[in-house]
Amino acid sequence: MKVKGIVGALLVVPALTMSLMFASGGGGKDGEEEKKADGAVPVNVPAEYQADVSRAGKICPEISAAVIAVQIGKESSWQPQAKSSKGALGLAQFMPDTWKTEGKDGDGDGAADPMNAHDAIYSQGHFMCSLAAQMKKLIDAGKVKGEVLNLALAAYNAGPGAVEEYGGIPPFTDTQNYVQQITQKVAQAKSGGGGGSGGDGSRGSKILATARSKLGKPYVWGAADDAVGYDCSGLVQVAYAAAGIELAHSSATQCTAGSRVSQDQAQPGDLVCWDGHVALYAGNNTIVEAATEGVPVRETTVYQMAGGPYYVHIN
Repeated sequence: MKVKGIVGALLVVPALTMSLMFASGGGGKDGEEEKKADGAVPVNVPAEYQADVSRAGKICPEISAAVIAVQIGKESSWQPQAKSSKGALGLAQFMPDTWKTEGKDGDGDGAADPMNAHDAIYSQGHFMCSLAAQMKKLIDAGKVKGEVLNLALAAYNAGPGAVEEYGGIPPFTDTQNYVQQITQKVAQAKSGGGGGSGGDGSRGSKILATARSKLGKPYVWGAADDAVGYDCSGLVQVAYAAAGIELAHSSATQCTAGSRVSQDQAQPGDLVCWDGHVALYAGNNTIVEAATEGVPVRETTVYQMAGGPYYVHIN
């Protein structure tokens, strides 16, 4: 779904061969968070992270708490130990090389750890503000056109070099979709319509947390129990039950129980379906699934198979 040229490093274009040691300046000095910025936290941010998101949303006026919340919801569905197939780590899905230059100690324990949620959120705020500052300089120099937030999001996704090269948001479908999705969800969050992980962020977090708690359990056809194991629809059934939603123990029934959405519209916790198989979308082009006999419950990348994949949102 997304590329994230600096943090997720999933898109390779010539403009991105630049060093990540680009000039900072948008975040200000550490400790100077109390600026005129929007620290109001969207309702779908988990309670344990609300103070961190509020603080990250006060670092600079261009990057609000809603922006941070929506980005993190999209990146990891609020899973602090998330690891992508590309090597991105933690709640904010920083790549290790990026963390070396952008990681900060957010909780005062003397260490900057991408798997520490407080550090990750704090660093995300400073990183986005650094990008916003760079975009403002490019606008002032007449090198790019557009709104600072949109350009900063594009730089986050495709790299600041790509934004400068194209004089604005690059013509990459993934980058354009990313900017549109984030800004739309930020607008929804500020108007009280949700945010964080998209409209169903807290539900998706519960679903995925339950599914991930079954990682390593054996695949057993017809099973949906820790003591025995899980099949594909059994895992989905148990995960949704944790969020208060009752689904039948049948992949065919589950995959027709909601509305089809595009991959770009899919939210963490939505279903990913094929002929005779169902999994849970975990964001970042990954799924949690009970795949087949001999393969324990796992988290893996979305793959092609007969009849899919297609995505289903349970209303």
